[in-house]
Amino acid sequence: MTMSNRNKGYGVIIAAVAVTVAVMLCGMISGIVLAVRQRKESAEYNDSAKQMAGYLLRDSAVELKSAMSALRLCNEVEPAETLSRTALIFAVRAETALECQAGDWADCRNKEQFLNDISTVLDTYTPEQTMQMSDILYEYSTKFCAWVTDGVEFDYNGELIKPEDKHDRTITENDIAEAAKTVKKALNADSCEYLGDYGGHIEFNLERDGATGYAVVCGKKIVEFAFVRGEQSETDLETAKKVALEAAEACGYSGLEVKWCETTGKSVSVIMCRSYDGAMACDDSAMAVVHSGKTVAFTAGKCDNEHKNIPTPKVDEKQAHKALRTDTADGKLVVRVMNGRERICYEYRYELDDGVHYVYVCAENGKQIDIK
Repeated sequence: MTMSNRNKGYGVIIAAVAVTVAVMLCGMISGIVLAVRQRKESAEYNDSAKQMAGYLLRDSAVELKSAMSALRLCNEVEPAETLSRTALIFAVRAETALECQAGDWADCRNKEQFLNDISTVLDTYTPEQTMQMSDILYEYSTKFCAWVTDGVEFDYNGELIKPEDKHDRTITENDIAEAAKTVKKALNADSCEYLGDYGGHIEFNLERDGATGYAVVCGKKIVEFAFVRGEQSETDLETAKKVALEAAEACGYSGLEVKWCETTGKSVSVIMCRSYDGAMACDDSAMAVVHSGKTVAFTAGKCDNEHKNIPTPKVDEKQAHKALRTDTADGKLVVRVMNGRERICYEYRYELDDGVHYVYVCAENGKQIDIK
């Protein structure tokens, strides 16, 4: 079984810095993956769902090619980093859609390998490295897009990642058994079926209280899980925060704090991250979706990242507020990595007619530093 689709399922959430985008992608990825699980168990596959996956694949391939084309023009770290985060979203969407299309496994194998490798590059390589690789990233993104849109033959044999950069560890039977124990204990799973592994990650099919799901384990931690939503009942925000933090703790991530949460229908999305003297490390967040009093989806992202060189705030929030063009609620003190170094700033949230935007004001000099 091809396991590369799981490799991006959790990485994409943190790739999208804007919280609203992260919420949308988490729901989409978990929903589509679980739909695939159900399709495999069913004799019939919904044609409209397959067609929707085709549209998603085409759109993602076009956007991935566009982002990689723009990367060729980059000569600075900041725009390269932004383009890499954006492109990673489309690479993940493309790979998930590819699986949902239920095409021939052998025919799709090199496409999945390409999407797996380009996502690894975009997620783990430095902006300097991706800028140096921009031509080859664009070349293969163009070939992949041509296959999606026009059926042009696509060949790929791992050209994006050098052999010395591949560090896949052999997973043993004991590793699988220990990971299964971790999942059963942390998630109260009734059944836990091994599906496969990739790069030190082990994936399982689960069942809990009659609901099917999946989980991915790396080392002694659960980096991602999701279950099909069952009964419909509302969960209040305070309960959702408590349940989400408990789920993160059970998965191996202690010391997180709730940064933000939002109710969508009868579900609550909870963003969690580490706090450094009151400054939230918002770029390295975990996310949970709480439904009917239970966590039905979780992704750890990079919430384990350590921040050691955080500057001391020299401007208070009242002073920083003066840098805003339009007034809004008081800002939250956050830690972000910009241009390769730690920055401490105040985050201001705006709900505009076209969606949610964030303004960041530097806590060192009181000037606007970023807008998303």
